[in-house]
Amino acid sequence: PQPMSRTLLGKNIACLFFVYLEAVVLMSLTLAVRVNFSLGQAVETVVVIGICATYLMALGNLSSVHYPRSLSPERVSQSGGNNRAQALVMMLYPAVLLPVILAYVARYAFESQTAFVVVLSIAAVIAVIFYGIAMESAVKTASTRRQLILEELSRGDGPVGS
Repeated sequence: PQPMSRTLLGKNIACLFFVYLEAVVLMSLTLAVRVNFSLGQAVETVVVIGICATYLMALGNLSSVHYPRSLSPERVSQSGGNNRAQALVMMLYPAVLLPVILAYVARYAFESQTAFVVVLSIAAVIAVIFYGIAMESAVKTASTRRQLILEELSRGDGPVGS
């Protein structure tokens, strides 16, 4: 089998692909209905999406090894797994995305695009550091909890169970 770090990285690359695909579709629909937006707004959107996705992928990597759950490919849209774990992750979203939110607050408070770019750049650096630490922690956790993770994934209709 592949190392856990490579598996999580592959999952994250697939996540980024679909997040950016969704962004392109939404921008295309926006253009189709003739809502004007500038190239600067499009670039800002792409950058902010990347930074937010980095934070959320780090959180997802940690939750994948701490709260594993099996999913059936036929029932992906249905809720599965531990509702308490899902609630915890949902409550962490605003806290994890706080650096990006602060960039928008800085732009509003200082009425300055420069303040926005500076704070967003700091948020990006923090995101990369957070992702690296979370990846390392997730890999270590997966190796120490390997048996528990396999037991949890083999309960249900998921691919490990079948």
